[in-house]
Amino acid sequence: MSRSNAKRNNVETLRTALEAVKPKLYQVASRHLSVDRVIRLLLSAASRNPKILDCSQQSILLFAMKCSETGLEPIGAGGAWPIPYENRKNGTCELQFIPDYRGLVNSAKRSGCIVDAWSEVVRANDEFDYALGLEPYLKHKPARGDRGALESAYCVMVMPDGVKRFVVMDGDEVQGIRARSRAKNDGPWVTDESEMWKKTVVRRAMKPFAGASPELDAAIEAEDHASGVLVLDPIALPRAKEPEPSPDPDPDPDPAPATSDTVDRFRAFLGEREGVALSWMRVNNWIGDGEGLEAVPAPDLEAILANEKTQAAFLKQIQAP
Repeated sequence: MSRSNAKRNNVETLRTALEAVKPKLYQVASRHLSVDRVIRLLLSAASRNPKILDCSQQSILLFAMKCSETGLEPIGAGGAWPIPYENRKNGTCELQFIPDYRGLVNSAKRSGCIVDAWSEVVRANDEFDYALGLEPYLKHKPARGDRGALESAYCVMVMPDGVKRFVVMDGDEVQGIRARSRAKNDGPWVTDESEMWKKTVVRRAMKPFAGASPELDAAIEAEDHASGVLVLDPIALPRAKEPEPSPDPDPDPDPAPATSDTVDRFRAFLGEREGVALSWMRVNNWIGDGEGLEAVPAPDLEAILANEKTQAAFLKQIQAP
């Protein structure tokens, strides 16, 4: 068999495996994400990068699950980077999920924590100064021509009330994060180092917003895992049966609406704030005009009710100006 035919067969084998777990991907997918698009993009990435096809099928399927959980597509910039790495402990190649810093920003914006955020790197020949305390300020004037080596990075956030906050990390802090990453010598840390510096400081800036939404939490956890801050035990991928064929299959079915018990518990949690919550849900396209809590998918309500942190984050979100 020729190499091109073998590659084509490997892609088709992966397609079959992804289609088999599609029902599980739907269960954890965020509202704005298309599972079919994630599968198409992942197969396209595998076709362009043969190293992905060398990765264990289990790790590729787990990568797809992470895309669904975080709402980030496997497109690199603005989503997540699919990075193959060698697991020397068991002699396998595994696909690592590394969120792009713009993906983290988008997750925080969708959760309502911030209005916008951006990050920049500071090089040796730039003019840069900042101060914290009661009168914080940040000044950065990039040098013209040769800006020199990377020295630090910062992230500026625009809060819902319009106030701007910033976080700065020096080179030692960034390199310390890189040293713990399993992909420190491959992928974007090598090909797009300045972008990874930006992503690292964005991750630090997003830390206070943990608990604001399931998607943001999943993205932060994935970044912690990739950077070595958090080491997770292996997760067994749920076994999914092939969906029953139907004469008119829905390629992107809507999640099941909440049950009466879930709605009652959520209504009790809201109390007098139900009207404010419904208005917020309509503005953010959770429900349509004239619809109530019964129209919200059950997983969304359950995610908010999960614990005191997620409840407090939701209340803060709907009451933000």
